[in-house]
Amino acid sequence: MGHTPSTMIGPSLLTTVASPVRRPSLVSNAAAQQRHTLAARQARCHVSPLTAAVFPLLCASGAGASRCSRGPRLQRCCTRTAQAPLSVEEAAKQVKGLHLYPDFLSEAEGRELADFLDQGEPEWSQEQFGVPTLYRVKHFGVLGSLRPRMVRLPDPKLGEVDLPCDGILGLVSQRLSQQGLPWSGCLKGFVPNEANVNDYSRDGSRLLLHWDDRGLYEECVCSVTVMGDCVMTFQMGGRSNLSAPSSKTTGADAPVVRVAIPPRSLLVLRGSARYEWQHGIPEPEDFLSDRRMAIIFRRVKGVPQAVKASRDSDSLAEKPAEAGGRRRPDAAPCRAMVISTNWPDPDVSAAGRVTAGRLHLLRSFCSLESGNPVSFASPARPGNSQGKLSAANEVKCFRIKSNDEASVVAALESSGDPELVVFDGFNAEERFGHYVRKRQPDAMRVLDMQDFHALRLGRERLIAGGADAGAIASYRPKASDEDLQRELASIHRCDAILAISEDERALLVETYGVPRWKVTAAPFGFARPSRVLPSYQRRQGAMFIGNWRHRPNRDCAKWLIQEVWPLVRQRLPDLELSVYGANQTPEDAALTRESLGAYVRGYCRSVKKAMQQHHLLVAPLRYGAGVKGKVLEAMQHGLVVVTTPVGVEGIAAPDDFPGYVVETGGEDAEAFAEGIVKALRDPAQWEVQQQRAAALLAERFDENRLEEKLRDFLSERWQQLETDRQRDYVGQMLWHSSLRSTELMAKYIATKEQARSLQQSLDQAGTT
Repeated sequence: MGHTPSTMIGPSLLTTVASPVRRPSLVSNAAAQQRHTLAARQARCHVSPLTAAVFPLLCASGAGASRCSRGPRLQRCCTRTAQAPLSVEEAAKQVKGLHLYPDFLSEAEGRELADFLDQGEPEWSQEQFGVPTLYRVKHFGVLGSLRPRMVRLPDPKLGEVDLPCDGILGLVSQRLSQQGLPWSGCLKGFVPNEANVNDYSRDGSRLLLHWDDRGLYEECVCSVTVMGDCVMTFQMGGRSNLSAPSSKTTGADAPVVRVAIPPRSLLVLRGSARYEWQHGIPEPEDFLSDRRMAIIFRRVKGVPQAVKASRDSDSLAEKPAEAGGRRRPDAAPCRAMVISTNWPDPDVSAAGRVTAGRLHLLRSFCSLESGNPVSFASPARPGNSQGKLSAANEVKCFRIKSNDEASVVAALESSGDPELVVFDGFNAEERFGHYVRKRQPDAMRVLDMQDFHALRLGRERLIAGGADAGAIASYRPKASDEDLQRELASIHRCDAILAISEDERALLVETYGVPRWKVTAAPFGFARPSRVLPSYQRRQGAMFIGNWRHRPNRDCAKWLIQEVWPLVRQRLPDLELSVYGANQTPEDAALTRESLGAYVRGYCRSVKKAMQQHHLLVAPLRYGAGVKGKVLEAMQHGLVVVTTPVGVEGIAAPDDFPGYVVETGGEDAEAFAEGIVKALRDPAQWEVQQQRAAALLAERFDENRLEEKLRDFLSERWQQLETDRQRDYVGQMLWHSSLRSTELMAKYIATKEQARSLQQSLDQAGTT
């Protein structure tokens, strides 16, 4: 809201403004500060007399701070909260620019102001700067936004940007600039034009440790505590918002200063206190009252220039990349976006189910602090997949265009400029990574490798050349391989890599020189079946499943039906084969051989139901890469698997696989047919293999354990992002302008399209 109703003016405040009174100066010493804190705890938090008597001794001796049985993370919290608050004088010696003035408001003024804020307009909100908060918020005056830096005015006239002078809030803001008061020298010339009211409760509220923004606000910020008290933490560490990293100690030995903020006091922060020291109220225990309300007064810099900058996307996008901008490494990212070349469909492919799982993880990862939704963007045509994705995962979906910066920027802006961007495959990073980096240089960019493309394409070429199964399984792309060069470039440009298996993670690190800290294995995760699986007697036949658009699946299905299945039927005349898969063509459907009991059944509405009806999954995959989701899903649903060495990559060594691996299965149809017959020969052995498969899934592919591991990896990379970028020499080199061929090609295509559109317009104008 831009104005405050004048009907709420209280006589006590009017009198105070008209006739300034002398108020007590700073809190005199630590003992007085401690007495105030304990009195507040006793009055509002039901602290027992015994605790009140013992607490000063514990704070003085540090008892209880050195040992904690709740783990390292909580131990740090316990250590910090056990530290006694310093007196203002002592705190100000360490935290330059910190000033605290008690009794800025009288008790009557505090009550009057609290009543006005509770009852008046605007309504309380749970969002600030476009980001959900852990406390309630009200806003008055100019609205500044940190993402992107911009200003929204309460009035169309640019000149009227100060807080109004009428109303109790206006009178409070006027008191800040009055002369002859203890804070007058500190606030000389300060005229706020923005006021945010923060309403905290002890039941879960927190103000995360943060640095203030230098680009949007002027140097001074004032906080008037209307009611309640708290302990504020100042911590030196990490990269400040000054031009260079802090020269003071960082890490575990970083200085920590805690200051008690009494009710109705005025806190002023300037310079180092805002930009070098992180500050906040990071734990609910730091609120010493059931409720605390504070008004934060700021002055937004040059409003006309800020408004102009907000309308010029290039001015924001061209700020220096990797410059250590405004991030919160101590907390999870607020928003995340996944960019893919296709809309994933969990009902069509295992890859789609993996992507859906990733979205679920990202939602929980980001919502640890913010609760914001995850968004998804793709250049593919929207269809049923987009609708199902949005409904099932509660994500916002955006259609973006290749070689069109405006569409990408619009999607990012509409998503709140996410701090974490995941590229689903290197093709997505190659097309859109440079746009993301330009718009959001501080966002962490993650490449999700569900498939090592260069490895798969190289093996496909070997198949076409008639190579044997051994050569295909052992193939590794050489440095001269152009597909490998493109994929490795994408890998190095990103901040974190999710390899689909431990095998491919090791290949990237040990063979291709990707930094070890940059890559983790993030395979499929599976929950244990909630019901007892159907027995051997309640199943029948064999099956294969795979998206027909994926060339290794089409090759496998054709070879299975045409070469392998006639040999199987010679041994087991009644055995039937069902081939499932979305996106089949009429040519694919024509592969059905009723005389051989081989049926191409098309799209499978329920993978679980289909799998639990069959004895075997037969997958004579001749080439491919990554982990085969169909194999793991078959194991989950109790099928015994017959496949090739390519089919078990990333799952187990062929000798340890709980099923049947035909070493020459990709080239020897006779051998693979014999493997199928062997798998059905002994029902007792079939059950043994089924049990072994369940044990392997529980050991290596447990959903909860893998999700926790991935969450820890992303959290570590997020916290270490600036350090990682400083040591990632290859990654930084590849962002040099002379090596950014994909970005330059995109600009060329975009310019060419603009020129063609302009020529068409001129031609049409010339004919009219």
